[in-house]
Amino acid sequence: MPHLMSGWENMANISSDFLTKLEKIRIQFLFDHPFLSVLALSLPMEFRKNPHEAFETNGTYIFVDVTLCEHIPEQQLKYIYSHTLLHILLKHPFRMNSREHGTWNRSSDIVINLLLSDFERVGERPENEVMLEKFRDKSVEEVYNILYEENEDGEGVPDEENPKEEKLDLIEEEEGDNSAAMEEIDALIIQAMGAASKQGNIPSSFLEMIKEVIRPKIDLETLLHTYMTESFFDKETNFSYPNRRFIHQGLYLPGYKHEQNRLNLYIALDRSMSISTEIFSKFLGIIDSVLRMSADFEVSVIPFDESVDEKKIVRYDAQEIRPKIEFEKGNGGTQIEPVFEYLRIHAQMESTLMVLSDGIFKIEKASEINTLFLLSQKKNMKRLEAFGDVFYFDL
Repeated sequence: MPHLMSGWENMANISSDFLTKLEKIRIQFLFDHPFLSVLALSLPMEFRKNPHEAFETNGTYIFVDVTLCEHIPEQQLKYIYSHTLLHILLKHPFRMNSREHGTWNRSSDIVINLLLSDFERVGERPENEVMLEKFRDKSVEEVYNILYEENEDGEGVPDEENPKEEKLDLIEEEEGDNSAAMEEIDALIIQAMGAASKQGNIPSSFLEMIKEVIRPKIDLETLLHTYMTESFFDKETNFSYPNRRFIHQGLYLPGYKHEQNRLNLYIALDRSMSISTEIFSKFLGIIDSVLRMSADFEVSVIPFDESVDEKKIVRYDAQEIRPKIEFEKGNGGTQIEPVFEYLRIHAQMESTLMVLSDGIFKIEKASEINTLFLLSQKKNMKRLEAFGDVFYFDL
């Protein structure tokens, strides 16, 4: 992977008028959007014949097809340049992984165009740039999951109402070690963020999106393991009370000295109408992951919607051989207060609550026990931060 550099490549036979137009846009970025200027002045631009669009990127290079650009008005060219820079800033090519290329490209375009709609002086959005308000404040992963399901159902991509809104400006990155390129991109993002913070008039939606990109990533298994082990790090172990979970394998590991010292984990499982069947299945997978951990705790799964049906609560002993995880999805609304009320009456000391939900519920006060909200919709994170620890995952 080539090192990032300022300047343009393959400039032979490129008209001076076109280069002047690009330089003018760069200067406008410097005054209007310094964070875009940092990227525009640092990322290499290569002139070539592109397979699809006037501007394309693989996450580290910007590839420009001058022939395709000739008939694009200057204000639209400015928008396309801004759009491409945001693809890089948000690491869209690197975040694609094994996802379907066309759907991921469209999802990324939707997120960027909604962000750019909050800015002034970014040019004029071309006709083929998709703008769907229903996806505002969603991450690109959330948009992708929705579009992918729609496509599977035969609804098609792009939207049938907007057949012209289809483009392909993200290039699939070749397999290999991209760590060096990623480090350089991270350094540029930090510089761009510094420029953005000094500017002082950046929309909060954009700052939140960038913070999500530069925030250290943690996988679900690591989160669960860390969160659970921190809850019982001070427990006293004793071979007089062997860990029953591994006895069937001939392994005698220490258990806890007193049964009441075991952690009680309560998992509130949102089974309401707003949870899709796919997300509900993945919630069950998270419960299964919890029960796979070699920690000493009891798990009570509390399915809830508008209320808690105590007959449907299932208790698991994490030291026993793991049973099947079987719960039915409901069709009601969502109320978290009945869960908190149930725990207020029944929860034992040293308990922890994990809420698996999309976060679409009203909440006025926190639970009396330590709470982790694990959400399938990123937009609800901020609202719940006052009531416990909150994490979003691309489930």
